[in-house]
Amino acid sequence: MIGLIDIGGGMRGVYTSGVYDYLLDNNVKIDYCIGVSSGSGNLLNFVARQRDRSRKFYTDYSFDKDYFGPLAILKSGNLINLNYIYSEVSGSRGKDPIDYEAFANNECRFTCVATDSVTAQPRYFTKEDFGQDNYTALKAACALPVACRPVKIGGTKYFDGGVSDPIPIKKAFADGCDKVIVCITQPRDFRKTKIHWAANILVANHRKVLDNILIMHNMYNNGIEELLELERQGKVLVVDPAECFGVDTIKRDKAGMQKLYELGYADGKKIEDFVNAARAEK
Repeated sequence: MIGLIDIGGGMRGVYTSGVYDYLLDNNVKIDYCIGVSSGSGNLLNFVARQRDRSRKFYTDYSFDKDYFGPLAILKSGNLINLNYIYSEVSGSRGKDPIDYEAFANNECRFTCVATDSVTAQPRYFTKEDFGQDNYTALKAACALPVACRPVKIGGTKYFDGGVSDPIPIKKAFADGCDKVIVCITQPRDFRKTKIHWAANILVANHRKVLDNILIMHNMYNNGIEELLELERQGKVLVVDPAECFGVDTIKRDKAGMQKLYELGYADGKKIEDFVNAARAEK
């Protein structure tokens, strides 16, 4: 089984939106997808086979006042208004609805990661946790601490999955994958540094989540080293942008986003070649 992981990266996710448009244009089949943070939304659009939908969320909708900034805070209490994106825009009556039927009926398995706000352990949501106009699990997977309040599902509140399992390679192999493509949105030689001190204040009432946030740089850096070793062994393909053109987690630049999208589209060929080689081995 060939798996595909998208670890997200905020606005840099426009890179992987280009990757997936290439895969859709060239009918490249993937068996299993698992997304972290914004990568979850990109992969949902890929599984729903909605070409160009992910790109628009970065180059167009991210500039909507309802989505990000002071108006988003007034309307939702969050710097990033997840309800606007995953309900108002994406609902069946929204201006850009998710094709839920295509998503549900695609044989490709889909998982997204969220973090329990009390235990700070990962929760892996699957297609069975979604429904027509019910994308709450996606909101939970993208609820970035500091920028968003946790999202409640059942009796539990969840934050962004990157807090607990930023690179879910072990989960992909445990679920049956033998070859895995991992899309990252920073160059592979990039390494994170410790999170800003403000997290100590803004996430203080979620102690275990805060503990994870304070070591997230180590979790990411060690995860990248593991990926590169697995790539040397031929088990993994790491797909990464050569540069980010000034686009960052919350920094939006239309010209830079377009360049990053185009770079992702070109890099999609690497996945096509890897998938064809993996299929040929069997």
